[in-house]
Amino acid sequence: MRIRSLISLVAVAAVIAAPVASQAQAPALQIPVIISLTGGASFIGKSDQQSLQLLEARVNKLGGINHRQVHFQYLDDGSNAQTAVQLANQVIASKAPVLIGPTLTQQCNAIAPLVQANGPADFCLSPGLNPPANGYVWSSSVSLKDAIAATIRYFRERGLTRLAILSSTDATGQEADRDWELARSAAENRGVEFVAKEHFNLSDVSVSAQLARIKAANPQALLTWTVGPAFGTELHGISDAGLDIPIFGSNGDMVVEQLSQYKAFTPKELIFSAVLPFAQSELGAGPVKDAQTVYFNAFKAAGLTPNFPNTLAWDPALIVFDALRHAGATPTAGQVRDYINGLHGFAGIDGIYDFRAGDQHGIGENGVVMVRWNPGNDTFAAVSKRSGHLK
Repeated sequence: MRIRSLISLVAVAAVIAAPVASQAQAPALQIPVIISLTGGASFIGKSDQQSLQLLEARVNKLGGINHRQVHFQYLDDGSNAQTAVQLANQVIASKAPVLIGPTLTQQCNAIAPLVQANGPADFCLSPGLNPPANGYVWSSSVSLKDAIAATIRYFRERGLTRLAILSSTDATGQEADRDWELARSAAENRGVEFVAKEHFNLSDVSVSAQLARIKAANPQALLTWTVGPAFGTELHGISDAGLDIPIFGSNGDMVVEQLSQYKAFTPKELIFSAVLPFAQSELGAGPVKDAQTVYFNAFKAAGLTPNFPNTLAWDPALIVFDALRHAGATPTAGQVRDYINGLHGFAGIDGIYDFRAGDQHGIGENGVVMVRWNPGNDTFAAVSKRSGHLK
């Protein structure tokens, strides 16, 4: 299998770079990006933007794409699905061949039907979307389904099989509910039991009643999956309820700045399902390790420490760059769609991508590693091998 590393990808950009004078005359290649720069998901959207800004500067320094500089055009949906739809319609009307975003599952679900028939080719930045095979839409990172499968495996291998669930009622929480049940139905998880399943609205200021019922069910661990301020509401309620068991949270909340605000009520054991950049020891030398080196060096040079949400935009943008480069001077949505749906052997920071099987994430359970949050030094430590297997 021919593997393209991130280093080889940017090297291609350098080789095909036009002379400076030509680049100055060529119009910039505009790539619209719908993300949440304000509202409840802004901490994720701003991480998306950080990664894209670093990549834009890097690809342009190396010559751009097909003799053209690249410019991301940021469209803020305010963490609102209706606004995302309005912005998507604007992008469709502009005849852009490609779109990146939105940030959240709900927004991605809202715009996916608009682009599914004719494009633009859209790379959603939420792992919670499961687009139809071989279409115009892809979803970032390891799917929620695969992340949850690895999570159940991790707790089961620890001997923690009496599990409780606290989900939000939004699209992300609903998708998580389906995937928890799907994971439990696997033969290997026959002994796993969900002893309590509770729900809350993102606008709720307390989950004390739900946690009282969960505590009465005597679970061995609590599984949550929501992002933003609502996760803080959950953690505060868990502390108030005196629920002293391992707590699992959405990887979208793996933001140091956010988690640092919760130190006063952080549980003793807070676990997340992360991706391979959070477990570099799991990797030997090779193209994925090389891709991660470029990633970490870019953030270090900018004086930044990447969070999990930074990973959500990095590989999708590189895949879009690769598709546009192969589409030529006048790329079409159909060309981008066909290229990405046939792409394989592409080395990103999350692993080796293969879209040929119709999985629009391009990467599966093998890209998951479980980590533990250490509030004392604001770091994450890997506590599993790949796919959630215990070390």
